[in-house]
Amino acid sequence: MDLKVKKSIFDQEALVAWMKEEKLPSFRQKQILTEIFTNSVIDFQEMTTLSIDLRNKLSEEFEILPFEVDSVHENPESTKIGFRLSNWSILETVVMYHYHKKEVEGKPEKVKYLNRVTICISSQVGCPVGCIFCVTGKLGFWKNLSYSEMIAQIIWVNNYLKTKLGKKEDGTWRKIRNVVFMGMGEPLLNYDNVKTSLDFMLKQEYLSLGKRHVTISTSGIIPGIDKLIEDGIDCALALSLHAPNQGLREKLIPTIAKNYTLEKLMAAIDRYTDATGNRIFYEYIMIKDMTDSPDLAYELGRLLQDRSAHVNLIPYNPNPAMPDLEESSTESILKFRDILESAWLTVTARINRGRKIKGACGQLGYEKVSKGEKVVFDMKKPLVK
Repeated sequence: MDLKVKKSIFDQEALVAWMKEEKLPSFRQKQILTEIFTNSVIDFQEMTTLSIDLRNKLSEEFEILPFEVDSVHENPESTKIGFRLSNWSILETVVMYHYHKKEVEGKPEKVKYLNRVTICISSQVGCPVGCIFCVTGKLGFWKNLSYSEMIAQIIWVNNYLKTKLGKKEDGTWRKIRNVVFMGMGEPLLNYDNVKTSLDFMLKQEYLSLGKRHVTISTSGIIPGIDKLIEDGIDCALALSLHAPNQGLREKLIPTIAKNYTLEKLMAAIDRYTDATGNRIFYEYIMIKDMTDSPDLAYELGRLLQDRSAHVNLIPYNPNPAMPDLEESSTESILKFRDILESAWLTVTARINRGRKIKGACGQLGYEKVSKGEKVVFDMKKPLVK
């Protein structure tokens, strides 16, 4: 017997058309959206503002989540969730909890409190870019995620936070505050779906996130950067630079660095900053005896000193496919940071949140890679035009 294919509830055209067929008043659409985006409901049957009959009809026609939960790995600072898609591929999402301390009357010491929650969402299953230090690239490429599969990651996590953390002091539910496209995949190779997902993140009637709280991270796909300019997409942009010169970048990111050369890439970044006025976040991997020398720090400083830049130094996280790579020492990282700061750059030496659950930068897909699982690249279009 054929199973009925359900429509995504995030397909607003399909929802409106169905409501007209059912002769439902237009305000029902707002009720449904409020349940999902404000109340973090992921089951139509729990939408108590709707009649039982309408809940049943919605359950028959639409789906909120286009996946099932395959695994959840937790520790106090982060959570990694594996979602199983209909083709049995697994995408992974990471949630990071940012704690601060504040003074509380009557308490002798500062009290730790949860300041904000960040989600690191995936835009593809696997990744075609193949950076040598990244586990995900060793999986190969499975598929581009649809915009609904991206938004559903946030919706599921908001529901998870609702159960895990409850309400804030102001009575509202705990929710994701920051979204970063730093999970599996290269978002600018799935541009159209990423662009549509941004509408749901930024518009007031949906997730209503601030544009500075959404970050697209790219390995340097120049056509995608130019599309961001053309379409006037004004969110934060992070560039996985990782090298201050062409030779080293080709070693680290061999798939794209030869075509999107450093000179062309920095020219594209300059076009982006001229168009938006935004400061760029530059991601730089710290690998022992490969990327962490003082000479490279001075070279990076010269490259970025006249640009609006914030540099994130990211300690290399273990990759079972690359056993010879090692994390830079704390001493090397701090010396590298000091050199960059002497060039008047803003620098953050990153804390490796999620390493214990293999959810830190470059580790998504760790369990599969450690078991030797791999797929062949399956892109219908060439990676580089």
